Amino acid sequence: MIRIKKNLYYYFWLCRSYKLRRKFPAFDILNTSETISHIIKNRKSISRFGDGEFRLLLQERDIYFQALTIDLALRLREVLASNVPNLLIAIPGTFTSVKNIKHASKVHWINFINLYGEKLTPYLRLDKTYGDSLISRFYMDCKNKSKVENTVQQLKRIWESEDVLFVEGELSRLGIGNDLFNNAKSVERIICPSENAYASYEEILHNVKKFGKSKLIILALGPTATILAHDLAKENFWALDLGHIDIEYLWYKMKATEKIPVGNKKSAEVSEDSNFELSESENITYQTSIIFKIR
Repeated sequence: MIRIKKNLYYYFWLCRSYKLRRKFPAFDILNTSETISHIIKNRKSISRFGDGEFRLLLQERDIYFQALTIDLALRLREVLASNVPNLLIAIPGTFTSVKNIKHASKVHWINFINLYGEKLTPYLRLDKTYGDSLISRFYMDCKNKSKVENTVQQLKRIWESEDVLFVEGELSRLGIGNDLFNNAKSVERIICPSENAYASYEEILHNVKKFGKSKLIILALGPTATILAHDLAKENFWALDLGHIDIEYLWYKMKATEKIPVGNKKSAEVSEDSNFELSESENITYQTSIIFKIR
C-alpha cells in the first residue's frame, strides 16, 4: 500500500510538473558505453558537466567543495560552448532518459530540469553530440546493474599500459586500497587543495603541463577538472575528467546498496567520513607516487 501511494504521488508530481520541462530539448547524448568507446578510439579528452557545474555556470550558488566566482562561471560557460577537436563535452545522460536509474536519482534529475532546464537551454546545442558525464558514476544510481561489470572492464581499457598522472584532492587517493588502476603502466600524482581548487588554477595548470607530458592525465578535482581537461586538450594533452570513479568502483566491489563511507577516502556525498588513515603499505604506495603538492 505504501509503495502504491508513493508511485501515485510520483506520477501525480510528474504530470503536474511537466509544464516546467516540456520545452527542454532532447539533446544528442552518447550512452555510457558509446562515450567510453569514443574516448578510447579517438584518444579524446573529456570535460564533464554535472549538476554542480551547471549550478556554478548559472551563478546559482556555491557547491560543497567549490565557492562560486564570476570567473569560474564564465570559464565553465566557455568550456561548454567550446569546439576543441580532441575534447568531448559531456552532460548527464539523464537529460534524455531516466529509465535505468533508481527512484531517488530519477526524482533528482527530473526536478533539476524543472528548476534549471529553461535557464540551461541557451547554453546547450541541438546540433552537437555530447558524451555522458555520468560515466564515472556507473554503479550506485543504476537500477539494473547487469552491465556494470562490462562498464568497469571497458573503463579499465582506457588506461591499460598507460603512464598515468592523477591530479586530485588530498583525500581522493585514486586507486589506493583497490585494483582499479592496476593495469596502468605507472602511476604518479599531483595533490591539489580539496576545497576551492579553482583558486589555485594557474599553479595547477602549470604543473600538470610540466609533469604530464606523454601521460594520460586523470583529473578528480570537481569543476576545476572540467576546465583543466579543456585547457589541456587545447595543448594536445590527453586529459580525462573522471571524478568520483574510485568511490563508485569501491561501492561496486563492496556490493553497497547505499552511499556509505569508504575507508581512507573522502566523498562529498557521504555525511559520515572515515578517519582517512592509511595502512603502512598503502601509505608507502601513496606517498611514493606523489611528485608535486599544491598547497
